[in-house]
Amino acid sequence: MPLYRLLSLAYTTGCVVFIGLILLSSLSMLTACAPRSGLFAEGRAPSPAAPNVAVLQSDVLVIDGQAVHLADAVTPQPSPDAHCPAEALAARQVALRLKTLVTGVRTAAITPAGGKDSYNRPFAHVLLDGADPAHELVEDGLAVRPGGRAFNWCGPISAGFPRAEHIAVLSFSGT
Repeated sequence: MPLYRLLSLAYTTGCVVFIGLILLSSLSMLTACAPRSGLFAEGRAPSPAAPNVAVLQSDVLVIDGQAVHLADAVTPQPSPDAHCPAEALAARQVALRLKTLVTGVRTAAITPAGGKDSYNRPFAHVLLDGADPAHELVEDGLAVRPGGRAFNWCGPISAGFPRAEHIAVLSFSGT
């Protein structure tokens, strides 16, 4: 075979190999830009994000940016709505207890109860991880059910009021 034929064949083969390498590298670059799935397949669907729950005041929660007034509990009111310093202090105690109830919550369910408070916040029944925080506040003696016998925060403590001693202890606990 003549030398010019060998050189031509070598040149053609080199060009083909060179073009093949370019195509191969282009293909690998394109696949590198494609979105990747996880290395291992998960057997479960991703869980939804936990709600963002904050305590605004003794009976108001902010759940994922929406302020809701607990419909199932009447609590002492903080300043400036408190009628006396004792009521403002009691409202602080309720808010602190409510903060412990909302810590670490993974699910929140809000059911509108109808109506709005004086700040235009809707009244709602709230469940946090399946538990009713309003019920917990009532059970702890920090709130009463709507229509129930309200506690006079600004009057003398009545020994006949349910959980009066517990409420007095909370007033002095400083937490």
